[in-house]
Amino acid sequence: MIPVSLTARLSRPFGTATRPRELLAIAVAVGAMGTLGFSVTAPILPDLADAFGVSQGSIGLVQGSISLAGVIFSALIGYLADRIGRRRVILAALALFSVFGVAGFFARSFWALVMVRFLQGVGTSGILGVGIVLIGDAFEGDARTRAMGVNMTGLQMTSLLGPVVAGLLAVGGIFRPFLIFLIGIPLAAWASRMPADRPEGSVERPLRHLTAAVTAMRDQRTLADYAGVLAATFVATYLLHGLGLTVVPLLLDDVFGIDVAARGVFIASFQLGIVLAAIRIGMLIDWIGRVNLITTAFTLMAAGSAVTALAPSAVAVVAGLAVSGFGFGAFVPQAQAYAATVGGQHYRGLTVLLWVTIIRFSQLVGPPAGSMLYDTAGPTVPFWAAAAITGALALLWIPVRRAVSNPAGAAG
Repeated sequence: MIPVSLTARLSRPFGTATRPRELLAIAVAVGAMGTLGFSVTAPILPDLADAFGVSQGSIGLVQGSISLAGVIFSALIGYLADRIGRRRVILAALALFSVFGVAGFFARSFWALVMVRFLQGVGTSGILGVGIVLIGDAFEGDARTRAMGVNMTGLQMTSLLGPVVAGLLAVGGIFRPFLIFLIGIPLAAWASRMPADRPEGSVERPLRHLTAAVTAMRDQRTLADYAGVLAATFVATYLLHGLGLTVVPLLLDDVFGIDVAARGVFIASFQLGIVLAAIRIGMLIDWIGRVNLITTAFTLMAAGSAVTALAPSAVAVVAGLAVSGFGFGAFVPQAQAYAATVGGQHYRGLTVLLWVTIIRFSQLVGPPAGSMLYDTAGPTVPFWAAAAITGALALLWIPVRRAVSNPAGAAG
């Protein structure tokens, strides 16, 4: 008979993580890895278009294919996280993300690259979404919201650094940045330290699981709040990532004549604003309260968009983006925490990954809408639209919630 201790060493050569802080670190590292799927390819898109002989409009499919995979598969991945456990899903997602990410280095046709990026996007949905689920399992209450802020900070910092590293690697060859995804190998070894978490009870089939989750939220009178969080998340992401960030490079080029090297630095002010808010989300909640902070977040998104629309100089654009980013960073960790709370542990994978599906869908449809509005209506119209709609959210979200929801529900 093999001793139990030897069996444990063979099955878990790196041991088991038991402390919440290490589980948070694993979740942040895994999620940050997922952001590289978008940021690594951003600076090399024009060069890839030249290499494959396709238009710059078509090369957007290299990014869009990842978002499309998220729209299609995120909810299913969330269901699997509830059914077979978070650890198994994260390890499988890391494998998909890394293998098909590195495969981009070997892709020598446009459609081959689009296909491997789509398959990488399946893994991206898993590591971005299930990382949030893991935080929901490890933390409760205000500690959960603070942990979500730390997680978002890690994601945004990686988004800032990813294009820089990719640009340096691309000097030696435009396909070299895809080798960054080899980092998934040591990360998978670390993630294997997650404790076994296969559910003790049985989990229903996908549609029944979804129906049961909706029924549970309806019984707890939190369904309207959850739907509101999904709607607000879609609107904020659609506006700021679509009508905002997508057209900022065009605005900086057409109106202010900013060259390509400086544009990336200017645009990074949005991520900087997110980081400043997310890392201090606990302090902000303690200072003004959750409800007031959500109202403030929408107000800042509106104000920042208006400043960008009125900007007399590129420096003012930077200020507007930073203010908008701060508002976005004050809202999203709270939305993540609620999505990880509302379904309880039994439905947490599904409720979080449905939220991720909304993010992916808004990132898929927002950028084309932003560029079309820019072309047809003018450079400032997208920002005025974002300012008007987020301003309306700031004024109306509380009255609408009171009209459709039970204030005594678990929302908070």
